Amino acid sequence: MFTPSGSPRHGTPAPGRAAVAYRSALRLDWPDAARGLAIGLVVLYHATNWTWSTGYEVSVLREVNETLRSLRMPLFFAVAGMFAGKWTAVPWTTLARGKLLHFAWVFVLWEPISLVVRLVTGYYQVADADWGTLADQLAWSLLVPRSELWFLWTLAAFFVAARALRRVPVPLQLLAAAAVSGWALAGWEPESIAWRGTAQFALFFLGGLHLRSLLERFAERMTWYWALGAMALWLTVQVAVRQLGLADVPGCYLLANLAGVPAGVAVSVLVSRVPGALGLRWLGARTLPVFVTHTSVVLALLYLLYSNGIWIPAPQSQWLPVALCATAIGAGLGLGALAPRVGARWLFAPPSWFAPRTRQLASRSAQG
Repeated sequence: MFTPSGSPRHGTPAPGRAAVAYRSALRLDWPDAARGLAIGLVVLYHATNWTWSTGYEVSVLREVNETLRSLRMPLFFAVAGMFAGKWTAVPWTTLARGKLLHFAWVFVLWEPISLVVRLVTGYYQVADADWGTLADQLAWSLLVPRSELWFLWTLAAFFVAARALRRVPVPLQLLAAAAVSGWALAGWEPESIAWRGTAQFALFFLGGLHLRSLLERFAERMTWYWALGAMALWLTVQVAVRQLGLADVPGCYLLANLAGVPAGVAVSVLVSRVPGALGLRWLGARTLPVFVTHTSVVLALLYLLYSNGIWIPAPQSQWLPVALCATAIGAGLGLGALAPRVGARWLFAPPSWFAPRTRQLASRSAQG
């Protein structure tokens, strides 16, 4: 999308219908760019970690990912919260059939696939894991998720919480969520990553839900100077917290995550003004297939490398996670595009026979 003259990119928006149309388009474009940015960083993070666990030298990317930790998931959940408002006022049955059922279907379908791939490729993160271990963990997976699909479980928990708390004053919701997130981000390590993620990012989902207008105004007025300032603030807080050893002090790392949201919004807005938006807007509208498949693709490719004695030495190995990331994203997008054409839409959404009255609603809201 070309940015019209008189837009925030050049200063104060010009009055009239052109400015109104620009602001309307911006609201549609930058959240998709933010989703695309977030999923790209998540896939790169997982590809880097699994590559490192295989024995490859990827210290540079590990350092980069550690810095980006305070941006990728806070941004993702803040944007998710922005589009959750309509679900806080609907009846519980509508929420269950239109949103929660979608999350549950995809989770129940793909959690076994993810764990089986881990077991077969040797990346199961349990000592001496076997098929019995897998069966036991699958039996408890709805309560104790084990794979990267934790985000589906966490999103479902956030929608339920937002609906349940709709009559609680917003300041009280945000204060309570800030206390929980500040504590969890200080190093809480429960049995399930889903429990940890729910506690860590509750503030960001609720913040996106209740402060959407604030985020939109920030995005509308974005200039290069504002963007550079937001990025500088985030990096300053992030580096200071790490260098001073304050990450384990409750509340301190929360500050870095809070600074990461406007920084992520700023980058997303600037990217959305680039013709083609570097493909991030397009990716951001198709994140689900990438989320559920990327780890399995990465592990399968790494298994093929080491099982065939293919070794990539440093420093070339630093680029391996980047290649794995791009391949996993491409594979997820390809499967997502292919599935409905071959009658396999059920891979990413409940089939019509399972939820005939809510199929269309769930499909439309999958990214919302």
